[in-house]
Amino acid sequence: MTAVAENVAAAMHRMRSYDRVLLTIAAVLIGLGILFSMASSPVATARIRIEEAFYFAGRQTAYAALGIVVMLAAAALEPRQIRRFATILAALFLPLCALAAWIGPEVKGAQRWFDFGFFSLQPSEILKPALIVVWAWMLGETMKSPRFPGRLVSLCLLGLAAAALLAQPDIGQSALLALCLGPMLFLSGLALRWLLGGAVLAGFGAWAVYTFYPHVRVRIDAFLNPEGDAAYQVNRALDAIAAGGVFGRGPGEGVIKRSLPDAHADFVFAVAAEEFGLLASLGLVLLFGALAFRGLSRASRLNMPFEQLAAAGLITLLVSQAAIHIAVNLSLLPAKGMTLPFISFGGSSMIGSALALGFCLSLLRNRPGAFLTSDSGRFAS
Repeated sequence: MTAVAENVAAAMHRMRSYDRVLLTIAAVLIGLGILFSMASSPVATARIRIEEAFYFAGRQTAYAALGIVVMLAAAALEPRQIRRFATILAALFLPLCALAAWIGPEVKGAQRWFDFGFFSLQPSEILKPALIVVWAWMLGETMKSPRFPGRLVSLCLLGLAAAALLAQPDIGQSALLALCLGPMLFLSGLALRWLLGGAVLAGFGAWAVYTFYPHVRVRIDAFLNPEGDAAYQVNRALDAIAAGGVFGRGPGEGVIKRSLPDAHADFVFAVAAEEFGLLASLGLVLLFGALAFRGLSRASRLNMPFEQLAAAGLITLLVSQAAIHIAVNLSLLPAKGMTLPFISFGGSSMIGSALALGFCLSLLRNRPGAFLTSDSGRFAS
């Protein structure tokens, strides 16, 4: 009994060391995800002829519970354990991404999942946070020893991940990973001219994707010409956002969401705007803004290069993914199947987001010697 009491006391002490602001933001986002899933579930179930109206809401609640377990388990790891665990995950899920492109079931022209009947696994969602931690490890070693080829290793890993994702094809996740690695390379001390060169290569890559991927060309053309049939979903999302007004139609009272095929996933922001109004939409944006500010400000004061880069990269992943989702719903970017972290329906998305934030809670928790004594806000090298 004494050993049990000591373990419980140690766990409670560790819980008190987690950043309360980040914990609060995570709890609010998960709660809103369940709420918005309840709003969109009846429409989604009716479309695919499931009798249980709140089927997706029930599943999302179960995913949220699993996500909390994953987040707390990841937060319980020490930085060295995070490196090892992330390396194992990357080594496992990178080949799985390639395998999904080969044998995964085809859904809307893409092969990104493994279907286990009761659960569909999207390996890329787990790969993203794992890969960012491995990049941080490699780049951190380069910051300590410039002769270490950490940047080259990171770029090679990005190339392998992009090749696997493009084979599915999943253009958005490939771009998201590149969007996260760029700032990490800059923070690790890479010269600006190399980053500008990378931007030029990214522009060339965008042209190649537009040229050789017909579905991307259709979406970009629809974005540039929103009057066509290809822009139907985005136009309906804009109608839903406009119909919500300031205070929304009320929970369950949304009408336009009935014509949104992916209302519970890719367009959940539009559903929230229609039923809960502009105030709820701005609240979501502010939540992710607070996540970015709190996470990056604390990451900038960490002592160790690996911890700095990993925390900053993981926060960038979550916030960038949210920004892309919201921008698509507002027709500021071409349509892309990007989930809203903790909010959109999906077990893989929930687990990946929870894993990323759990790693951050561990890296950013209060512990002796973890933070700089000065609040200068700059990254230490």
